[in-house]
Amino acid sequence: MQSPSLFTFIEAAAVVVSSVSGMIKASEKKMDLVGAYSLALLVSFGGGTIRDVLLNRRPFFWIENEVYLFVVLLVAIAFVYMPFFHKLAKLLHRRSNTVEATGLGLFSISGLFAALNMGMPLFSASLMGVITGVAGGVMRDVVTNEIPLIFRYTGGLYAVASFVGCWVCIFFILMFETPFIGFLLGAAVIIALRMASLYFGLKLPRPLWVKKEEDKP
Repeated sequence: MQSPSLFTFIEAAAVVVSSVSGMIKASEKKMDLVGAYSLALLVSFGGGTIRDVLLNRRPFFWIENEVYLFVVLLVAIAFVYMPFFHKLAKLLHRRSNTVEATGLGLFSISGLFAALNMGMPLFSASLMGVITGVAGGVMRDVVTNEIPLIFRYTGGLYAVASFVGCWVCIFFILMFETPFIGFLLGAAVIIALRMASLYFGLKLPRPLWVKKEEDKP
């Protein structure tokens, strides 16, 4: 469905961006190197591992591409001990939503591509994309004792953004047979929807158990 080089690029970019997202949270929680590395591993590999389990895909993507483990370790060492990256973490903390949205977009599309390559039906493949995109963030929030963003009504569009972007990607692959354009537009839609939901307060309709006065971020 797409060239191995394209899939590898998407996956590698997703790992790097997600590891940086983990570093931002680790710096916020004042973690040491072991804690920071562990958190970055969860964010970077959590969603993809669940995807591989559900797809019965072996070896897991981070075992097949062991270099990812070293890349995340280098990112952790840099952010924990190097002054430049320490300052960068503080700067990125103000842009943490952008970093997280980028990781969501990249991992969602990589999960979608992996599922399509294994011949999964389109709807199931799109859900695999969503799982790949959001599961790492869920694990990060659970470990840091926070309610995962995906479960917060006031957290904006998260899984929904991933789902819509996956279908944009599918549309372009089916209609125009252009995986690369589908990847770019799908990831862009996910990032744009996620950021728009945060800046403009976009969210799903209010559940009946949420009172109007509680409808605040």
